[in-house]
Amino acid sequence: MSALFPVIVHDVMPEGADCVRLRLAAAPGQGALPRFAPGAHVDVLTPVGLVRQYSLCGDADDPGFYELCIKREAASRGGSESLCSTVEKGMELHISPPRNAFMLPAAQHYVLIAGGIGITPLLSMMARLQRQGADWTLHYYTRTPDQAPFRNRLLAAPYMGRVHMARSLKQGYPAALSRPDTDTAIMLCGPDGFMQAVSSHAIAAGWKPAQVHTEYFRPTEMVTHDDEQAFKVVLARSGRSITVPPGQSIAGALMAAGIAVSLSCEQGMCGACVVPLLAGEGAHRDMVLSEEEQACSIALCCSRARTPSITLDL
Repeated sequence: MSALFPVIVHDVMPEGADCVRLRLAAAPGQGALPRFAPGAHVDVLTPVGLVRQYSLCGDADDPGFYELCIKREAASRGGSESLCSTVEKGMELHISPPRNAFMLPAAQHYVLIAGGIGITPLLSMMARLQRQGADWTLHYYTRTPDQAPFRNRLLAAPYMGRVHMARSLKQGYPAALSRPDTDTAIMLCGPDGFMQAVSSHAIAAGWKPAQVHTEYFRPTEMVTHDDEQAFKVVLARSGRSITVPPGQSIAGALMAAGIAVSLSCEQGMCGACVVPLLAGEGAHRDMVLSEEEQACSIALCCSRARTPSITLDL
């Protein structure tokens, strides 16, 4: 971790359904904030003492402020929750100088692809590319497009027409990925399984691996909702019944009981853990299944049950 320096929280704003946007300014006597290039991130010392990394999602050509977007992860170790719940305007935070392992390469065309909170490093890229008059498009996959972070900004001028939103890859990969082009760079950020799926699709279509530029963030633990209740999972093939407590995924409960489960992204974004749902009603939290498919299938890594029990084809 780099040496930290103080900044002042200039503003705290809700962003979408479950995120908070922080606008940070230089602390008195610290001089100007260090400049950064699109794609950069900083370390943040959270109020509970944990250090977390967040992409700078503001305009890299506006050196007066840094902007971070924090997704609330209530079931995590407390870093994101403390930023979302306790940070107030005027508070002092400590952050590192910006670092960048996700630089915009030189290209004639750009295809930006985000999964969930992976939108954050792409926002500063969009601002830079738009200002330069570059040819770019954004494909933003998010479980709840109507409540997605930055939705209003992305669907307004000057970005309207360049931004395409979808719930999951089940609705289709970006059409541009089916047309490999040596003059195009793909900028990709999201959970591991999502990125692996997009990268594999692009390379299978003929793109060179060097054209697919990525920024990984690790999947986080499942969020516990206040109204969660324990429920039973009945395995149709053996008749065995497994109890899933609040705060644990179906996959976690099954694996704890010694039952093998296929997992990849653990965020409901890749479909590796989808199994047939034979009875009961699922509380679906995935980005893979359509509403019709959710009636008869369920993603084990993230979804729960609306009924006291559900029966799976396992």
